[in-house]
Amino acid sequence: MLNHMSTYIKMRMNGLTSRPLRERTYDISAGGQVMQVLHSRFNMNWLTELGITPQVLMDLGSFDGGDAWRMKHTFPNARVITVEADPARIEAVRAALVDTDVEVHNFAACDQDSPVPWFSATVDGAVHAQGSLFQHSDAFQKRFKHVTQADTPITVTGKRFDTFCAEIDVTEIDLLHMDIEGAELSVLRSIGNLRPTLIYLEWRENAFKGHGSSADAQSLLDAMGYRLIANLGDDRLYRLHS
Repeated sequence: MLNHMSTYIKMRMNGLTSRPLRERTYDISAGGQVMQVLHSRFNMNWLTELGITPQVLMDLGSFDGGDAWRMKHTFPNARVITVEADPARIEAVRAALVDTDVEVHNFAACDQDSPVPWFSATVDGAVHAQGSLFQHSDAFQKRFKHVTQADTPITVTGKRFDTFCAEIDVTEIDLLHMDIEGAELSVLRSIGNLRPTLIYLEWRENAFKGHGSSADAQSLLDAMGYRLIANLGDDRLYRLHS
């Protein structure tokens, strides 16, 4: 309880008056049907509370399109772009966003423009959100016993973040929202001269084999001019210094 209070006090000091959401499923209407999709803990009110009227919102790790759907319906005039690496998930993303003009792309955001290995993951036999460029560590497997990751990867298209933004003519980003199962540091290393105003990312320490530490990510974000304004444990929100 004290840790939660300390977190919320620090958030208020940084201009965030709304509390983080609970990650959960919610209902949307898409293509004339009611669908259940998932949203992160990111509270869309935070953009307004920080004085940001978003023009471009970027979502890496679509899973089922739930966060991109929220972005578009909260800020209908913004350009919303979402990326999903898993070829088994992309049609579900498109189905959820069929009634919107959200731009949907299928590739693995990382630090190279080349084919990359992809380890899919299942829950109860269905392809789920924990697919990754990296194999799960023993610590991950112990924490998430219900998740089964493939032993043998498939190959998917890999693309640097700066390459992708150049291709779609994006030079400014108000929010970069990332839940990409260990590839967050790879994206930060490929960000080039781009500086999103806010970066929201999931970080699970020691969860993936061969991927860097939170200290690596923090050092890089510090060097790029970012300040941590909300530490929610696995999820963190950074703002670019003005």
